[in-house]
Amino acid sequence: MTLSPLPSSTAVPVLHVAEEMAPVAGGVPAVVRQLSRRLAQAGHRIGVLHARGDAQDLADCARVLAVPPAGLGRAWADSPALPVQLRTMLSELVSDAGVLHVHGVWSAPQMRALQQASVLGVPALFTAHGMLEPWLWNRQGWLVKAKKHLFWRMIAAPRLATCRVLHAITPMERDQLRALLPGNRIEVVPNAIEVPPERTNLPSGSRTKTVLFLGRIEPKKGVDLLVRAFAAASMGSDWRLEIVGPSWSPRYLQQLHDLVRQCGIEARTRFRGALFGADKEAALASAWVMATPSHSEVVGLVNLEAAVHGLPTITTHPTGLWDWPEGGGLLIEPAVDALASALRQASSWSDSEQRERGAASRRLVERRYSWAAVLPQWQALYADLASR
Repeated sequence: MTLSPLPSSTAVPVLHVAEEMAPVAGGVPAVVRQLSRRLAQAGHRIGVLHARGDAQDLADCARVLAVPPAGLGRAWADSPALPVQLRTMLSELVSDAGVLHVHGVWSAPQMRALQQASVLGVPALFTAHGMLEPWLWNRQGWLVKAKKHLFWRMIAAPRLATCRVLHAITPMERDQLRALLPGNRIEVVPNAIEVPPERTNLPSGSRTKTVLFLGRIEPKKGVDLLVRAFAAASMGSDWRLEIVGPSWSPRYLQQLHDLVRQCGIEARTRFRGALFGADKEAALASAWVMATPSHSEVVGLVNLEAAVHGLPTITTHPTGLWDWPEGGGLLIEPAVDALASALRQASSWSDSEQRERGAASRRLVERRYSWAAVLPQWQALYADLASR
């Protein structure tokens, strides 16, 4: 279904519900923050209810409520107060021609929100954020996998069946959702990013021979693939690998350090932890290419962010960035050989080719992934839901 653009004067109230809103938690908090601010700027009344983290930075544009986990349901972010708080927020904020937007699937806030919305007759929209991708289902220990399948059959699938719309970030995710929930309406709206109107933040000086990884350091991001591929690419001793981002677990981080030593690239590899503000900008401005070899992703915002900074990226088909080569990026399978070959290709770019690829990436993001392109799609979808 193709939705027509919505006049900016039409403002549908929206309540976002997510488990986690800590900035270091990755994509979901970033998406909720950006979407909330953009909708508020367009005149929508916005609410954000979450269980963990801190979203008070949104208090200037949204009604924010944290309901911390408590009691016997603490492990899945539940609380005795959660149903009451959800019912209050839904009744006061969105019951009058509003929409519930649920982000994520594996915890109490989302499931209880869908339950309350069904009781109150509030139309609900669900975004999986890649949490239902096959790779994630199949990469669990047997006990976690069994628990997930039980939760899916007993709780998640029946609740999601009540949603008016399932939101897919990519066509690939749309197909995955259709296989899991064939009876639901599914709409595709991509992730978006702020693109400054002027190219003032593109690097003006020469870039260093640095391959940059930026993101949460966890198995699904393929950081181990990058370490092995960087070692196998034989790009020259003057090339460096920088791994930037918060760690998923101390154990996994130690495994990566051990792998770096085993591959003999310890002197050329640096783990920098999470970077913010000017430090993050500097990393994006000085790298030659970014590599994000994820096994499972839905348009990782980091690729879009790099493009805004004129930095071409090497990423993988599972990210759903089917159009990335149009913008000068490289799209590969998540495998060591494919990534090593892409790294060698990037290292052979001339200065002018590297700059042109970065500029082309930025143009692609402006055309398809900027808020100017994506926000009207969200407004039209919310209005269509609220009117039914």
